[in-house]
Amino acid sequence: MGLPTLIICRRCEPDDADDEAMTGEGLYRAVKARRKALGLKEVFDVDGVKCLGLCRTPCNLVLEGPKRSTYTRSHVHPLRELDAVVSAARAYAALSPGEELPERRLPGLSGD
Repeated sequence: MGLPTLIICRRCEPDDADDEAMTGEGLYRAVKARRKALGLKEVFDVDGVKCLGLCRTPCNLVLEGPKRSTYTRSHVHPLRELDAVVSAARAYAALSPGEELPERRLPGLSGD
């Protein structure tokens, strides 16, 4: 069975994005680097996709995994919420089957 996966829209570009660090691509790269630095490569996967179809509310991500609820998040700030994204992915990976992740542990807003 595969690891839980954090999926990040690499195409997201918020209106106030003035450099790549503020985009979905920047968030994707920063999360991958932080995951590696923290030794979490065996805890959760990170996947970048072209588009999650939530373009009006960048930056967007999804947490999904076997025997877990799927969470879609929007309005995730690539710089201010980097640690919250990694923390949420780590907490999501630690869930037992049927267990839910509390809303307060998730960055951004619900994308549902």
